[in-house]
Amino acid sequence: MELKTIYLQLLTLSLLSGCANIIPSYKYKSSEVRKQTPTQVINEFKADSQRSELDTAIKSEVIVKKDVTFLADVRNKKVEFWINYFTTRNKAGLERFIKNGEKYKPIIEEIFSKYGLPLELYYVGIVESGYYNRARSHAGAVGPWQFIKGTARRYGLKVTKSIDERKNIYKSTQAAALYFQDLYNIFGSWELALAAYNAGEYGIIRRIRGANTRKYYELSRRKIIPKETRNYVPKVLAVKEIIENPKKYNITIEKPHHNIFEHTKAITIKNSVKVSTLAKKLKLEPGVLKALNHDILGHYIPYLGRKGFEVFIPNKSKISEKDLNQFLASIRQTKKTKKINKTLANTNLQIHTVRQNESLYSISKRYGLTVKKLKTVNRLQTSKIYVGQQIKLPTKQYTKALYSYVVRKGDNLSKIASMFNIRLKKIKSMNNLKKTIVFVGQKLKVPPHKNRFHIVKKGEFLGQI
Repeated sequence: MELKTIYLQLLTLSLLSGCANIIPSYKYKSSEVRKQTPTQVINEFKADSQRSELDTAIKSEVIVKKDVTFLADVRNKKVEFWINYFTTRNKAGLERFIKNGEKYKPIIEEIFSKYGLPLELYYVGIVESGYYNRARSHAGAVGPWQFIKGTARRYGLKVTKSIDERKNIYKSTQAAALYFQDLYNIFGSWELALAAYNAGEYGIIRRIRGANTRKYYELSRRKIIPKETRNYVPKVLAVKEIIENPKKYNITIEKPHHNIFEHTKAITIKNSVKVSTLAKKLKLEPGVLKALNHDILGHYIPYLGRKGFEVFIPNKSKISEKDLNQFLASIRQTKKTKKINKTLANTNLQIHTVRQNESLYSISKRYGLTVKKLKTVNRLQTSKIYVGQQIKLPTKQYTKALYSYVVRKGDNLSKIASMFNIRLKKIKSMNNLKKTIVFVGQKLKVPPHKNRFHIVKKGEFLGQI
């Protein structure tokens, strides 16, 4: 086997090993959302990234087991600065962030544990957003994990006008776990992985190549990486130190009395529905449903394809996913029926009896209708019709179907034939005419057509109409 093939297989195994035997409730299709996999990134920059452990793995055909411990416990000037900042000037802000985070901490740690990630990654969310689900940065990053649209979609999160899954703590945390896994597999260092989370993996790879070093603190000391990124890891270390030693820094950690986020289950709905209607069926307050699902932006959950949309609800809810979807399907059918009935109520119906060699298409063309309209009015599932079948023909209110035409001044037979889109020979045949001469006031047989008229209302004048 060629060296390149062995290398690719080893790296693929390495990437997948972190999430082996894990069946997350929220999945994404990598084939649909990724343009370039982390393995391809590693292959592309292997020569410059100086990963000696990979070279060893290739030679021995054994995957090097990585050290999954979190950041090294460094106490330099930057870390001390941020510890002082968070415990003095921004103490109230940090305590608010911690309070927010405590609601979600059990969920986050459970997800990170499933993906084989350090639980300390929880502190990254404190730095990123303070665990405000609706947080938005100046660069357009959104949610507790501050995903930009491109990265969010790459990891399977839906971002539309009505749904933004970056704001959902459950879905966005699973996407963050996948992203953290990939970053660590690319860099093999949590310092560099977090730097890439802040500045983008390509930006960090480019700087590593230029500086010829893979040491985060060396890149920081030489100011190779951006200023914000140089402060990013020290911020996370400072928050970690403070939260793990609250008494030392006189910080209050307020635990939630009743945590609705901890006792939930996911159900998939496959129909569009109003939030209020769904909440009523689940016997929940709409506010509770929206609180558990911050990704629902408005008052309506749209239809999002056959796979449906995952909604989180309290565990105590007894309704099954199957029963709920049957209920939603019945609502949809009722709305459809009402729409049809409304259409019928607003139309005057005529009847056409199907003749030999006629089709629904030819009938629709004859009366200036669409096949879909005829099928809707007649409640037809297919386009098949039979001779003698009576087809209802809708005409809008204030419309009258006519089968004749009265010749007016200036008319001639050729002009009339053109008006009704038939040949001159055809109109002569319909009226048993031997010549093309017609006179004013003469009534001619013509194909069915519509003569629309308007009932004048008080205050209207002809120019306005």
